[in-house]
Amino acid sequence: MDNRAATIAVHRAQIEPRLERTRQAERRHPEGLFDFDAAADFLAVPPRHVRRLWQERRIAGVKVGRAVRFTEADLLSYVARQRVEAIR
Repeated sequence: MDNRAATIAVHRAQIEPRLERTRQAERRHPEGLFDFDAAADFLAVPPRHVRRLWQERRIAGVKVGRAVRFTEADLLSYVARQRVEAIR
């Protein structure tokens, strides 16, 4: 049980900074729009990966002038499409 608690504490320590960056991004974009960095934090991937997904049109987004923004629904839709069901 102590080992499990330690593992949970380690995971929480790793996730909290990402959540805080996502919260900061949401404060910067009150309409719920995420830029590449915030979307990357939300998906827990590098920003370069999100840029590649956008260029390959594998993830939906909104162009605002020259900037690209993502809604939470766009990100969650992408995640749902990546789901792989168990064989069992």
